[in-house]
Amino acid sequence: MKEETQKISLNISHHQIQIRSQAFDENLCQWGDGNVEQGAIIHPGYVTFDPLLEGNFEAEIWLVLNEQFSLDRYTQRCFVVPFEVLEQEKLEVLSVGTVIPIQLPLQEKKRYDLYYEVCENENTFYKLTFVPAEVKILPMMIQDDDWGGERNRNLKEGYVNI
Repeated sequence: MKEETQKISLNISHHQIQIRSQAFDENLCQWGDGNVEQGAIIHPGYVTFDPLLEGNFEAEIWLVLNEQFSLDRYTQRCFVVPFEVLEQEKLEVLSVGTVIPIQLPLQEKKRYDLYYEVCENENTFYKLTFVPAEVKILPMMIQDDDWGGERNRNLKEGYVNI
């Protein structure tokens, strides 16, 4: 498989970058205290990440499909979560008010490991890397970070209240 990339500019607001492969569902967007602490809401085919920056802002997002994951040298935070393509025609990345179709050749009814990276170079940018997977991975933090992230710490799926 040759690496495929889609670069987009996204207006990020309400502390969320969302990746989904099903219709909008308010119940899948609810932040419990545990979700806020871990920086993510994880559901099959519906994942929301905290972009860490405050307010509304424009940021570049790189969507990548590759056989394996390679940590970007500018990464400040990194998670891996399971992601399923439930409905290909609903595959999109969004923040409140902005929805952009994902144009990578992801396959419906297929499982992926989804790596989320917050990167800082001259500007903050984000990378979402999809790696085909045979079995469902446990969601976890990939590295220690300045926001309380601990390498190899498991993340919880669904609505997480402390």
